[in-house]
Amino acid sequence: MLCLRCSRGLHAFSKLPIASVSASASRTAHLIPFSTTPNRTFSSLPSLRPTLTSLRRNPTTSTTTPSIPTDPDASATTAILPLSISTHPSMAATQIRCAARNTFSPSHFVRKRRHGFLARLKSRTGRMILKRRRAKKRSSLSH
Repeated sequence: MLCLRCSRGLHAFSKLPIASVSASASRTAHLIPFSTTPNRTFSSLPSLRPTLTSLRRNPTTSTTTPSIPTDPDASATTAILPLSISTHPSMAATQIRCAARNTFSPSHFVRKRRHGFLARLKSRTGRMILKRRRAKKRSSLSH
């Protein structure tokens, strides 16, 4: 019996001869929700993979500047490094979790609050870290 819920089952289902497809389809018809609409993707974030459309420029730019960098190292760098999600104009009004933000301001107090000895004692995982560092005979257990 074929599992029609995963993509491998659907792929194998499409490779079967017509006679066996109709026989198995009649047995499993109650398991398949019938829908005529195509599957939708629910992602609203842009793809982070480099595409050819990201290399295109607006037609209002000057014709004296090349639209595609001539240096192969520079083009590879621009194709690999995505722009920050939080600065993207289409995402200005939405709240984005897990995005890189420039909020780092180094402070000894904040470092000790987050990674200090007392912070390690308060949580279970912190106590496990201290135990591992004691077992390794570390000279400093934490900040």
